Amino acid sequence: MSDQKIKILERALNREKKARKEAEKILEDKANELYVITNKLKETNNTLESLIAKKDLKLKGVFKNIVDAYCVMDMYGNVLEMNNATFKLLACEDKNEDINLSQFVYPEDTLLVLNAYKKLKSNGNFKDLKVRIISKDKALKYLHINASLIVNDSGKPIAIQGVARDVTTEYNTQKNLIESENRLKALIVNLDSGILLEDEDCNIVFTNNKFCELFSIEDSPEQLKGQHCSIRMQVSKDLFEEPDTFMSRMQSIVLIRQKVIGEEIKMCDGKILERDYVPIFQNDIYKGHLWTYKDVTLKRNYSKNIEAERHKYSSIIANMNLGLVESNVTNEIVMVNQSFAQISGYSEQELLGMNAIEVLIPKEDQENIEKLAHDTRAGKFNSREIQIKDKKGKHKSIITSSAPNYDENGVVIGSIVVILDITEQAKTKQLLLEQKKQLDLIIQNSPVGIALYKKLDEGALMVNEYLSNMLGFTKEEILNSYKKDPTHPDDLEKSNIKRADLEKGKIDNYSIEKRYLKKDGSVLWARTNVNAIRDNLNNIKYQVAIVEDITAQREKTLLLETLNNVAKSILGKVDINEIALAITKNITKYLGSTDCAIYLVNENENGISKIAAFESELKESFLTNNKDKLVYDKALISQVAASGKPIIVENNAEHTINTTFENSRLIVPIINDGNVIGIIDSVHTDQNYFTNDHLSTLQNVARLVSLQLKNAINRLARDKAEANNIKLLKKLELSNNELQEYAHVVSHDLKSPLRSISALVSWIKEDNKKNLDDNSLTNIHLIESTLEKMELLISDVLNYSSIDSDAAVSEQIDLNQLILELQEILYIPEHIDIKTLNQLPIITGDKTRLRQLFQNLLSNAIKFIDKEEGLIKIDVLEKTSHYQFSVSDNGVGIEKKYHDKIFEMFHSLNNSKESTGIGLTIVKKIVDLYQGDVWLESSPGKGTTFHFTLKK
Repeated sequence: MSDQKIKILERALNREKKARKEAEKILEDKANELYVITNKLKETNNTLESLIAKKDLKLKGVFKNIVDAYCVMDMYGNVLEMNNATFKLLACEDKNEDINLSQFVYPEDTLLVLNAYKKLKSNGNFKDLKVRIISKDKALKYLHINASLIVNDSGKPIAIQGVARDVTTEYNTQKNLIESENRLKALIVNLDSGILLEDEDCNIVFTNNKFCELFSIEDSPEQLKGQHCSIRMQVSKDLFEEPDTFMSRMQSIVLIRQKVIGEEIKMCDGKILERDYVPIFQNDIYKGHLWTYKDVTLKRNYSKNIEAERHKYSSIIANMNLGLVESNVTNEIVMVNQSFAQISGYSEQELLGMNAIEVLIPKEDQENIEKLAHDTRAGKFNSREIQIKDKKGKHKSIITSSAPNYDENGVVIGSIVVILDITEQAKTKQLLLEQKKQLDLIIQNSPVGIALYKKLDEGALMVNEYLSNMLGFTKEEILNSYKKDPTHPDDLEKSNIKRADLEKGKIDNYSIEKRYLKKDGSVLWARTNVNAIRDNLNNIKYQVAIVEDITAQREKTLLLETLNNVAKSILGKVDINEIALAITKNITKYLGSTDCAIYLVNENENGISKIAAFESELKESFLTNNKDKLVYDKALISQVAASGKPIIVENNAEHTINTTFENSRLIVPIINDGNVIGIIDSVHTDQNYFTNDHLSTLQNVARLVSLQLKNAINRLARDKAEANNIKLLKKLELSNNELQEYAHVVSHDLKSPLRSISALVSWIKEDNKKNLDDNSLTNIHLIESTLEKMELLISDVLNYSSIDSDAAVSEQIDLNQLILELQEILYIPEHIDIKTLNQLPIITGDKTRLRQLFQNLLSNAIKFIDKEEGLIKIDVLEKTSHYQFSVSDNGVGIEKKYHDKIFEMFHSLNNSKESTGIGLTIVKKIVDLYQGDVWLESSPGKGTTFHFTLKK
């Protein structure tokens, strides 16, 4: 390495050492500064801890002596200390857990708490902060809080202390009392009488809407409070025929302070008001009075007969007033007024402590009234007309308005009932109807729509909730802004004709079934009854419309009509295309659909084919051969066929190949025995046209036609099968003829060489008789026996094959004579006896076949008898539809394992030359030909019995 490079490195090393020393010096200075700061922080911390310890000592004594919730927290809401009351208030589980009070503040009160915190920081305290919290057990609680700052010696805030009182119970009690008061006020505000309550200085304390209405006062009842009654009456006195008399009489009543009941005053517009005055005393000190005004104009303007009838009860009406009853939770009366005592016939003393339901309510109504009383005690309001019994047992009609009664803690202690006696009004039907029309409660609870109007184009004066709900409008919309006739355009003409006749005085009422357009555009079918209320000049004062929703009835009628017409249209039809065309026509007509098609589901061929369709606009029907008429995407059809479930398509544009169709679609399966056999596809040009009612109707149609459609399908299959059967029978007949001809040819061709062989053997035997030894003669005898058996076998085969093919000759056959003939031609050994146990019947059949049947059975029995005394018995039993024959022997018998095999061809139990193994096979074939059965019973060594039946 050169000297120059070494010098360069030395200079760099020196610079690095110098820089390191400077850095070490800087670090040493910073360490000293940090040490000084650390000591200062320790001193400050010790001072703070000392201050906190002092404050703790001061506060701990206070904690123990405070009943309300008390806590100390830092300036960030973290709890430093709290007493047991705070712990319980917050519903905390662990006293050692970290708690921040801000987490308990009710969210809506967060801003309130923040403002209080600002006030606390600026003023050093706050008082009576009303705030809500949510404790850890999720309970909402109401608190009143007082708080102040805790400061150190320098006056700097270091913590917050506060006392909280739980006022939840008091808040809820006050809330319930206010609600109870409001309910009672609501009862009075909505009374049909004008109520005016004044204090001892004639200042208005309370009034209701009806009072403002009667006196044409535009101010609300709330605005009248505090006004002097005389000032208000000065404004309203001109409404009366004699204003000065009205004012002077009112002042006189107030001065006398005696009860006035049923006083009538007349207004300039013809109205007649009935006025009641009741002074109010408390401990004999006058506290004010109560005025009651009621519009009795209608009552006074009835016909002479009604007036005479009302005059009869004028004394009762004049003294009519509202009854008031207070009862406890066990229905015992604790307070009544004089009016109710008069209504019930009992004195006030008699009523107190009485069980109101048990004594006053008829027995048959007690259960229902007890339920109403229970609902009232549960916080519900009830208003209704009921019957009561007075002291004499006489039934009276009253209208009650009841409300729950609460104590100061918000607990229900009973109920308060306001009572109006309407007994006399109920005696006159017309008066009762008029009264009911004015009772909004009854109207609102009516199960039909009710509207009151003068002229339809002027809008309704009153509607009930039921009608507004039916049409989909609110009551306010109908009363304030809806002046259009909601009748469907297609029904307007016939509706207007009826209405014109009513307005012209030709009729007083009418009833009509028509459609209404609801707010959402849907259709409502209704039966509407309209009655005109006329004045003395026969002019319509107003009209009352009662609207009954009959949409469901119409749907049922439409369904029945549809099903009936579908049933009629397919009645007697067997052709599947005719049935399908009739179905599509009726569906299109009664569902209002544009097009309808019927598809056939063929499970065997795994395909879906359209068999009929109908287009309403073209008024024509056509079969599926016309493929250009209706072209729909079959994906949905296949889906319904596979699932067996219907589909309503609100917008068919998503499912059809032809995008010009923007329509709705209803697809329903036709199901029979759990299998989908067809599809009904109904289409309409409007979107969202089909409803669940349409679906229900179409499903019922599908169920109705399923059986007949299935029968038509089966008929098609049956016709096709019968055609195939005819072809097969012809082929079978030709085959049988050829087989029979072949059997005769074979029989002839086989027997001819057998006869030649038999002749040759006979010649050889005759020519060489002297030269043949015993062994040769035995062999020749075997050849002859074999040839004989072979010829017999060929004859039996020919006979067996001829049983079905030979033309049967049906005749009357005496089986007794037949058996005798067989005994003459058969070889019967002397040791065998044949007996007929019962007289055999005369039957109709082919004699040759029956002879063959009995001959084979008898021959078989003779052949296998091995006893020295053989016995064959023939017997018969007559059954309802057939004869049961039996042929039994006492021969060798047959083992059980061969019972079925012996009826098979060429099956023989021995090798006798007389046995070919075909005889019993021929027996079975003949029995089968006569639709009978054959069987046997046998035991080896004991014999055999063959049974067979022949139809009569």
